[in-house]
Amino acid sequence: MPAPMLVFADADRVLTHPSAPACLEAARVLRRLEHERVPLVLCASKTRAEIQQLQQDLGVRHPFVCESGGAAFIPAGYFRFEVPSARSVSGYQVVEFGRPYGEIVPILQRITRRQRIAVVGFNELSVEEVASECELPLLQARLAKLREYSERFRILDPSETVRQRLFRSLEAVHLRCVAGDRYDLVGAGIDAGLAVGLLRALYARALGPVVSLGPGDVWGDGGDVVDWAEAIVDGIEGRRHHAPHEVQ
Repeated sequence: MPAPMLVFADADRVLTHPSAPACLEAARVLRRLEHERVPLVLCASKTRAEIQQLQQDLGVRHPFVCESGGAAFIPAGYFRFEVPSARSVSGYQVVEFGRPYGEIVPILQRITRRQRIAVVGFNELSVEEVASECELPLLQARLAKLREYSERFRILDPSETVRQRLFRSLEAVHLRCVAGDRYDLVGAGIDAGLAVGLLRALYARALGPVVSLGPGDVWGDGGDVVDWAEAIVDGIEGRRHHAPHEVQ
């Protein structure tokens, strides 16, 4: 009997605000995973609130990893055992790997003041300003501001030299920086692989040996949510065909 499958998918590949009809079609495609009992774990730099909204749109209710590995959120009662090192938060068991937002922002502010580098962070912007700056609907902008483990910020000086100098200073105090198109991201010096590894271990405990895909696997070029969903389903079929005995 083949081992159960488990899929970690990069939710940052999906448009931040896909249309309702597109989400309905993507949900239809992903129902195939539910019928085959294949858990779909979303991983992203997005906030908990953003991923929850996407899960709702797609009809998905499985654990997820938010803010580039800041935390793993597991629906309460999802596993038939207690999750080690978890705390209860609003219907979830949460295992946190990142540092609190209330610590990240002051460190960013202190270092930028000391280096005289002007930045604008999400903490300083209104919902309307985030919506305008990032070309988001107001609801999505509100969800994007609900940060818990990382901060998005924009350096006003476009020089790459300035950006690298700031990144090095933040990394020196054990923060991790990720360059973005409009806004960069700073959080604790952790890797999303820690949260993914935890969830793999929990699923293996619950199900026995599992075939695990992603999030490093490529699921299309991103953007269109339907293409993203179809690429995930096609990727599973391809892995089953080419590597049926690969177990992690």
